[in-house]
Amino acid sequence: MHTPIGFRRFWVLLVEWSVTHTFDDHFGVWFDNFRARERGSEIMRRETRDKILMIILGVAFFLNIIAINLFPTISEELVVVGYTIFGIGAFLYILSVFTLRGKGISNIVDSGIYGVVRHPLYLGAMTMFFSHIFLGQNWIVAVGTVVALVCCYLIILSDEEKNLEKFGDDYKRYMEKVPRTNFVVGIIRLLRRRKS
Repeated sequence: MHTPIGFRRFWVLLVEWSVTHTFDDHFGVWFDNFRARERGSEIMRRETRDKILMIILGVAFFLNIIAINLFPTISEELVVVGYTIFGIGAFLYILSVFTLRGKGISNIVDSGIYGVVRHPLYLGAMTMFFSHIFLGQNWIVAVGTVVALVCCYLIILSDEEKNLEKFGDDYKRYMEKVPRTNFVVGIIRLLRRRKS
């Protein structure tokens, strides 16, 4: 069956009009919505990844605690070293919590312990995890500790992404000024800043 020429022309004009107007008027809106959805799904993926990392971290912690208590230690001197390292990590962790409690989290905290390293809370947790190797002295604890340290570091990287999005150039300047977790470099930089 043959369609009349006027009817064809109507459909061609309708399609041309809808394509050009949709593209010109609505494509920008559609693209912005697509980017917002894409950004939202990126944030959702990151949050899901962070939750999974926290679950793995928790499992590694509990496995370490169980293994530390089940298996006998080989060297009591290493246990003393482990408790010393644990105490240093706990001190960093507690100091970080009190600093955040006093300053809040709505702004960049760059004073106190946060003027030495950007992530003292995680550094304290990583130090406490590292002490497990000395406290447990077996391969199960060593594997659990390595897993926990990797998870902590990946969470730190994710937090840096969030902070860059939240604070922008101010956080970039903070990153240039204060190291991520290197305590020795952080103290050296802090002393240089105080001299100048």
